[in-house]
Amino acid sequence: MSATREEQETQQRIFADKCRRLHTHLLNTKTLLKDIGEYNRSKWPVHYPLARIARAHEAHTAVGPTAGGSSGLRRSNSMLNSSDATLVNSLAPTRLRRSMTTDDMSEYATDSNSSGQTAASNNTNDSDAAGRLLDPSDLSVLKLDLRLSYHADSDVMGSLEESSIARLFDERLTQCEVHIDKLIARVTDKSSKILVTGDLNAGKSTLVNALIRHDILPFDQQPCTMLFCEVVDASQNDGIEEIHAIPDIQQYDRLNPLTYAVVKMSDLEDIVMENDEQYQQLKIYTNDSRSAQHQSLLHNGVVDVALIDSPGLNRDSLKTTQLFARQEEIDVVVFVVNAENHFTLSGQDFLLNAGNEKAHIFIVVNRFDAIRRKDRCERMILDQIRDLSPLTYAERDELVHFISAHEQLAADREGKASSDAFSRMEKSLRSFTLEQRFKSKLAPAQRYAMNVLFDMQYLAAENVAAATKRIQEINALLREGMPKYEILLQERKESASQSESILDGSCQE
Repeated sequence: MSATREEQETQQRIFADKCRRLHTHLLNTKTLLKDIGEYNRSKWPVHYPLARIARAHEAHTAVGPTAGGSSGLRRSNSMLNSSDATLVNSLAPTRLRRSMTTDDMSEYATDSNSSGQTAASNNTNDSDAAGRLLDPSDLSVLKLDLRLSYHADSDVMGSLEESSIARLFDERLTQCEVHIDKLIARVTDKSSKILVTGDLNAGKSTLVNALIRHDILPFDQQPCTMLFCEVVDASQNDGIEEIHAIPDIQQYDRLNPLTYAVVKMSDLEDIVMENDEQYQQLKIYTNDSRSAQHQSLLHNGVVDVALIDSPGLNRDSLKTTQLFARQEEIDVVVFVVNAENHFTLSGQDFLLNAGNEKAHIFIVVNRFDAIRRKDRCERMILDQIRDLSPLTYAERDELVHFISAHEQLAADREGKASSDAFSRMEKSLRSFTLEQRFKSKLAPAQRYAMNVLFDMQYLAAENVAAATKRIQEINALLREGMPKYEILLQERKESASQSESILDGSCQE
């Protein structure tokens, strides 16, 4: 027991040291973003390769996918297995894309150096008439919304002046700075937040109830959750089970009753389903029915954990936007998939967005008991996951689970043991959240910062090439105009000589 305690203390010290170093790294990345923004505004408008992506899309539409060779996937609103998810092979970047975790960083950094040298050597050989060397779809974080440029008959984005593009880019840099501030808050926060999200009617609330062995969140056959519900252990509220309805989450203080309203359990269902008072969030302090720390996720004896139930992704655009923004504050994303519907377009967009920092997503395929051909369903969903999150697919035994949360709740009510599938999922989630905190809490922040730096490096190569080409064009004009300039100088000299002769003659007369 003593050895285990010493081991835990050692792990805590290592984790705290990594937190401090990552905190410094994030601050330095934010400073670099500020410097680039200032340079973009006052000295050199950043050259962003808008034209190339339009030409790549037009060429791909005209000739179809290139036969032979591998094509790079790009982010799209269509299904990922669509042929439109590829770019023309001849225009695809040769460098490796970002698919790394904490363990991959040193290897990837070494690889990126050689890639950068290769890109630099290729810059002088580029034959693109407009001088566009890069494909913006290959950027992951500093990527502007270029969907308008996909229309061959629209020059809206292509006709933007450099100053307009620079302003768009400056806004993107500011967004990244705000995101890094949230990452810093996450890294310094000793607790862990788990966001349970997914499409409408996927069984998110049922899953949260099953995880805490408590029917506290209302659930129905129809979509019912209208606001975020954060479930935490009652020990964080002096052991008192209570529900706080919060109008402004930024102002919330558990010790200040003016910042929240206490809600009766009998009123919880109406608030969750209707939210007439327009509360931003509910904070539910509750006790897990299991007293053993090795069983409970909330009351685990290692770190404070919060389970956040969210509205469905495709309920309305406002809720979806709030959900996209909220995931930035989250350590672990548990994405709940309805086994009957698989991944919808909104679900794919969310996972691609979250993938900018989270290489690993914990995926729960719910209502698996309703599927007749389970092997086919599992195969199809895993194929989608392979495209959406390759590293999640690589660790699918630990991160992808096929369960029935409703069956688990029914078993709890009847005093029966949990199913093997649910027990395995619960154990994996606990391990991912508590024991693998380097991967679940720190690696996403590091991944985002590294992606920002790689994007900066990528755009720097484009700007170096653009500046070099501009210098070459100016030098060519100078060389072309030099003979004329020398002729003008000679004519000026002759004119001056003639003027002097005339003046001398006038004076003598």
